[in-house]
Amino acid sequence: MTVFDTKAAPTDDKLRGGYYTPTPIAEFVADWVAQAGSRLLEPSCGDGSILEPLARRSKGARGVELFPEEAAFAAARTGANIEVGDFFNWFTESKHGKFDGVAGNPPYIRFGSWTEPTRTDALDFMRSVGMRPNKLTNAWVPFVVASVTASREGGRIGLVIPAELMQVGYAAELRQFLVDNCTDVNVVTFRRLVFPGILQEVVLLLAVRGAGPARIQVIEVDDAASLAALKIGTAPVRAPLHEREKWTKYLLEPSQVESVRSLRSDSRLNAMEQFASVDVGVVTGRNSFFVMSPEDAKERRVSNLTIPLVARSAQLSGIVYTDDDHQQAAGRTALLDARGATLSRHRGLREYVALGEEQDVHTGYKCSIRKQWWVVPSIWEADAFMFRQIHTHPRVIANKTSATCTDTVHRMRLVDGISAPHLATASFNSITFAMSEIVGRSYGGGILELEPSEAEELRVPDPTLVPDDLVDKVDELVRAKRIEDALDLVDQIVLIDGLAFTPEEVASARAAWVTLRDRRNGRAKRNSAR
Repeated sequence: MTVFDTKAAPTDDKLRGGYYTPTPIAEFVADWVAQAGSRLLEPSCGDGSILEPLARRSKGARGVELFPEEAAFAAARTGANIEVGDFFNWFTESKHGKFDGVAGNPPYIRFGSWTEPTRTDALDFMRSVGMRPNKLTNAWVPFVVASVTASREGGRIGLVIPAELMQVGYAAELRQFLVDNCTDVNVVTFRRLVFPGILQEVVLLLAVRGAGPARIQVIEVDDAASLAALKIGTAPVRAPLHEREKWTKYLLEPSQVESVRSLRSDSRLNAMEQFASVDVGVVTGRNSFFVMSPEDAKERRVSNLTIPLVARSAQLSGIVYTDDDHQQAAGRTALLDARGATLSRHRGLREYVALGEEQDVHTGYKCSIRKQWWVVPSIWEADAFMFRQIHTHPRVIANKTSATCTDTVHRMRLVDGISAPHLATASFNSITFAMSEIVGRSYGGGILELEPSEAEELRVPDPTLVPDDLVDKVDELVRAKRIEDALDLVDQIVLIDGLAFTPEEVASARAAWVTLRDRRNGRAKRNSAR
């Protein structure tokens, strides 16, 4: 029997952000924060895993906890004074700047799962200090802002938060806030995942309250046990004032950071959006129903209602996608496109839709909001594709077929007069590769992800600089997986000969890309080996 799979529902712990801090991390954070003085705060103390070492170091430690049962447990465990209730209701202006240090592991709750009135109180607080939260804001963000606001000048903030701090768009304003309101920002990252059974990558934010711009450093350690020997020194790089950029670049050496900053503003390069718009692939609502193999489409008698589809990045082996490539692709390479079809006149479609309804495909959110749930919207033929999830390097692929793609790959529409094969070739260079690691984001699995707005930020050379014969050469090398050779070729002909970048500038970009790529790939291998 055909089964149209759907995603599993999130767990209760995930919905309420209820993940607690391993002891080595709690001890390290508490020790670092307590050096600032005796008036210490844990704004979301949970079961007391961080409040307990705080209370051992100072009788002035106190906590706040929303859930009464956990507050009672933490009080018995720590002996500290704990306020039961919504932190942002408790955190009045009279408490701003009154603490020597703030430590904690704020809740990780997405906007849609965040209950009221807690969400409104938190967002109102953010607005009160001049920030502009939106519907992507996660619950941990206002807790970071409040922790800084609660600290006196020279006070310390030590928080266990998602690595998203460094790279997601919704945290851009928070990064700016930290740069502007702290003298030092240290971010400790882990080569291995440190929360048992959870794929969420976390970092330690260790900041000192004061006027910015902050000096920033990122320190990488193996795991939680490595913290015992860690000493936090003076950060080597000062951030630009009002910086909203991602902090991935601070994983590089100071000289590389300066080089990346320079390349991002170099007038010889253009934002990708000057040549193309980037959009998500087709969102079907249930790929297991709408995406099929040509053989399945024939068996279901809907072959005449399908169009060619790129469903996996593995189909894209070069920088040009041809009809021959599509014919050789195996698996689910057809998309049901029922636009203009009438159920009463198309028996195959009618029977397939009935099968979908038997298995409740039509009750999924994206299907249920359509007038005809079986008609997928926003189907259009792409001028080019772009990898959304990247293992080693970004890639633009010129589309010479009539195919579209699912949202595992991005679709591109080119500006009039721009050649897709030439843009694909121009994008295959060391500077663009390095920029992808800076503007994209990676998670615990080590995959780099580029959202459309981030892809449009990528700095690329003008594709008119690409000689016609270079396209075929690069395509051949990429298909043969000779990535370094293809890079060498484009770097020399386009960046060095065409745009007068020095070999040293190009080499610096290549080194930055390799460093960041190898870091996230190595982290993925270490985590999978656990």
